[in-house]
Amino acid sequence: MHRFWTRFILPLLLAAAPERVLEIGAEFGWNTERLLALGREHGFFLDIIDPAPHEVFYRTLAGYDGAYAFHEARSLDAIGEIEPADFVLLDGDHNWHTVYNELSQLFARAAARGRKPPILLMHDLAWPYARRDMYYDARSIPELERQHHARRGIIPGEAGLSELGANAAFDNALQEGGPRNGVLTAVEDYLEASGMDVLFRRLPFLNGLGVLIPAERLTPALQATVDGFFTPAALIETVEELETDINKLRVELAVAQMHLTRSTDALMRAQQVIAESEAPATAPAVRRAAARVPAAVMARSKNLTTRAKRAVKSVVGPLAARLPPGLTRAGAPGPSGRS
Repeated sequence: MHRFWTRFILPLLLAAAPERVLEIGAEFGWNTERLLALGREHGFFLDIIDPAPHEVFYRTLAGYDGAYAFHEARSLDAIGEIEPADFVLLDGDHNWHTVYNELSQLFARAAARGRKPPILLMHDLAWPYARRDMYYDARSIPELERQHHARRGIIPGEAGLSELGANAAFDNALQEGGPRNGVLTAVEDYLEASGMDVLFRRLPFLNGLGVLIPAERLTPALQATVDGFFTPAALIETVEELETDINKLRVELAVAQMHLTRSTDALMRAQQVIAESEAPATAPAVRRAAARVPAAVMARSKNLTTRAKRAVKSVVGPLAARLPPGLTRAGAPGPSGRS
């Protein structure tokens, strides 16, 4: 969500002029640090909810005593215990149950305190979690509202999961789409059920950003700010930024492929040296093989005992056998074509 800061989040905060801001899902504290600095400048208080932020998050809090309150808890356990916010950045659990109930609690809390409902900026309203649940802790989701899931990856355009793909370390819903599945679905379902009069717009890039402004909060300045996000000039600037990001990723991928090819080549040559050194061979043949091995690899090989040599061989052999075809100096893979 932090990548939306300069062009989208900051202008909305300035136009809204909140007195109290709530951040749900801080993780590394990238937005937290900016919010704290902006709050000091413009005089708003910051509540932060996250059950398990990264350790670097805590360093962002230094020097801001009295300007924030950190609630180390799940959002659904904390929202009802804190003062209602004027402006909420929502980037916590990416599943229907959590998001639907976060919205319910946020608006109910404001009503109970006689406050206007908050403005919300919500992340992950595009691929991969607009129409697919993800669970950090699946056991915390009621069984009837929990999709069948697995720790497998997500590929654009594929409704199921794959052994390869994005976010394979998380519990992802087995299928994309369908009832009560995904963040965008939760937002749409809540708005339909509540009948609230709101301005709701969605930016469908960088995993998606939803802008939700209740009618009671909508001012001409906020309306103009949101409309400005969708002008041709603004969208062209966004496309240019995305293209820059894509080109950086292409370079990173090319560098990674180059290092992988070189490492694979070195492993294969080391395997050949080990095989030749253990087979009946003349000393000149071994020396010729050794000349083809990088100095660092050869130095380590010379220090191996007979037992260690057999261990290396048993590991390197299967690894080399599983490498994709073409991963050699003569046939290294080309650019992936990612765009």
